[in-house]
Amino acid sequence: FVSLTADESFAVEYWPLELYKLSLAPAPGELQGKVAFVTGAGGGIGRAISAELTAAGAVVAGFDLDEGGATEAAGPLGIGIGGDVTSEESVAHAYREAVRKFGGVDILVSNAGIASSSAIEDTTLEEWERNHRILGTGYFLVSKEAFRIMREQGTGGSVVFISSKNSLVAGKNASAYSSAKAAELHLARCLAEEGGADGIRVNTVNPDAVLRGSKIWQGNWREERAANYGLDPAELEEHYRQRNTLKVLILPEDIAASTLHFASEARSGKSTGNILNVDGGVPAAYTR
Repeated sequence: FVSLTADESFAVEYWPLELYKLSLAPAPGELQGKVAFVTGAGGGIGRAISAELTAAGAVVAGFDLDEGGATEAAGPLGIGIGGDVTSEESVAHAYREAVRKFGGVDILVSNAGIASSSAIEDTTLEEWERNHRILGTGYFLVSKEAFRIMREQGTGGSVVFISSKNSLVAGKNASAYSSAKAAELHLARCLAEEGGADGIRVNTVNPDAVLRGSKIWQGNWREERAANYGLDPAELEEHYRQRNTLKVLILPEDIAASTLHFASEARSGKSTGNILNVDGGVPAAYTR
């Protein structure tokens, strides 16, 4: 009797089982190994984006005033960080936490937002400044820190702005919100030019009328927009559905799917400075 060698025993008893187990494992997601920093993670769109990126294999660092909501959105493998996008110190702290936990940041989704509606003569300075502080300064601060980290890493990156149809379309009684959204959009274009040499792509998703689950509709925004169209607030969702070309409702999951497109190198690795409208078709927002 001659016993098997150690190598032969390994080949017979161990390796085939390992190969079998490996064959049962799911294929790596397209964002496997990537770290995504998502602002406004605790809201409806932010939660949907966090879930979509997690399902694609990324780990999420969720950043929100609502730390509990951000933690829930980030899931068991991610982290939630409480803070304010308008505070440079708060933003820097959040990124430090993400880098400490995961080693870096590969994707930024700048999604934190608010909304307000009023005629220009009724728009207070505080309302104007609050819109521009969150939607302008906030997007600037999180992008600035993301660029610093991504350039230090030297591995490129993807920045996705969640803006609005209003960034392209002029409308009455929303000058503070719409002008701040237009600033977001042009900031993204400028950053696309700055980041190109370092492989940092910057693109924009433009939603319209995402009522379900979105926190911006929990305040007075629904009533204000309904009043703008002479509608009851309960009629607003159907009004938005009927006004777009495809006659569809826009849901948080629709925004998340488009965000994944821009976050993924495999899907959009040669795209930067672009806009993807997710609005069911609003002719005034068609880009050209």
